[in-house]
Amino acid sequence: MESIEFISIFYFSLAWYTTLLIMIWGTVLYYVGSNNQKILNSQGTPLQGVALLFSLLAIFYIGLRPISSEFGDMWLYARNYTAYEEMSYRMISFGSEWFWDNIGIFCAHMGLNENEYFLVVEAGYVGLMFACSWTLARKNLWIAMLFFFSAFSFFSYGTNGIRNGIGCSTELLALSLFIEKGPKRVAGAILMFIALGIHRSTLLPSAAAISTVYVIKDTKMALRFWLLSIFLSLTIGPLVAQVFTSLGFDDRMSVYYNSQEKNAQYFSHTGFRWDFLLYSAMPVLMIWYVTKHRRFTDPGYTMIANTYLLCNAFWIMVIRASFSNRFAYLSWFIYPVVFFYPLLKMNIWEDQDRKTSLILFFYSGFTFFMYFIYYFGTTGFKGFDKYWWLE
Repeated sequence: MESIEFISIFYFSLAWYTTLLIMIWGTVLYYVGSNNQKILNSQGTPLQGVALLFSLLAIFYIGLRPISSEFGDMWLYARNYTAYEEMSYRMISFGSEWFWDNIGIFCAHMGLNENEYFLVVEAGYVGLMFACSWTLARKNLWIAMLFFFSAFSFFSYGTNGIRNGIGCSTELLALSLFIEKGPKRVAGAILMFIALGIHRSTLLPSAAAISTVYVIKDTKMALRFWLLSIFLSLTIGPLVAQVFTSLGFDDRMSVYYNSQEKNAQYFSHTGFRWDFLLYSAMPVLMIWYVTKHRRFTDPGYTMIANTYLLCNAFWIMVIRASFSNRFAYLSWFIYPVVFFYPLLKMNIWEDQDRKTSLILFFYSGFTFFMYFIYYFGTTGFKGFDKYWWLE
């Protein structure tokens, strides 16, 4: 199986975002005029099939993208894949990402080429999101998946940071199962262990989820800790970051933090990222509104919300590190669930269809705004040069 060639690599992401934009606007227009509760009363519609078909489209389209440095580290993953042919299967180890290596070894031993290997990884990345949506919002799969697809970090971690992406997607399904008690919680714990074997940094959301079930059960406490993390980062941020890097749960953390001056020339901004903090604060506002202002109580949402707050607080305290967006993703991957869980499962407003469609509009609008600003806006018209004058 070969990579997609009928779309120029310079138009590849543009085609994805344009298609997604049409899908979302169509959905918004369908629900924005409703004064009923069609979403909450849904018993399953043909849109479930649409969600499955569009997920398959995303898997094949993004998975079979051309192998190019235009997609960040993709070329590095492709180069490393050739080494798997000479390797034997890895034993379970807490000191290495054994499950990720075994994925590559399995694909190489099956004779899959590089394009097919990336397709398998993309199937895991999107498929696990679909499984999470099926577990948490089965009757509204389409809307739940739109929240995933239109997330600011979706395309990047499906094409560039793919190991982090599939690791956190595994964590998503783990969290959706860990909400329940009994066998499902055991299955969730097993998936957390597998996620750790894909990317060791998933230890953070796993530990946060476990602590929210057994220790930090009050969202008020988690919200206060999130606010405290901002104060600590602004006052003694470097000291706190050094403490976290000394814990050694992921060697890459100390590398990124200690090399911030060296990497500053390659990173758009270093220091305290107020723009990232503002973006991260939107789910916090949603959590506060649902749990404190409207006083809705749902054990599942409490765990999801507290996990996001704790993970994001950790990132805020190491926000000055180069490439800190990679640590932000350890909370941002939960971003869609924080929004769609209450919108699709809780009766918050009388006109919830309209409110949900408007929230989806602005939620996805940020992603589209950032994409088109990056390619056609203030960064020297990067996209303008590459797209319109490609001929």
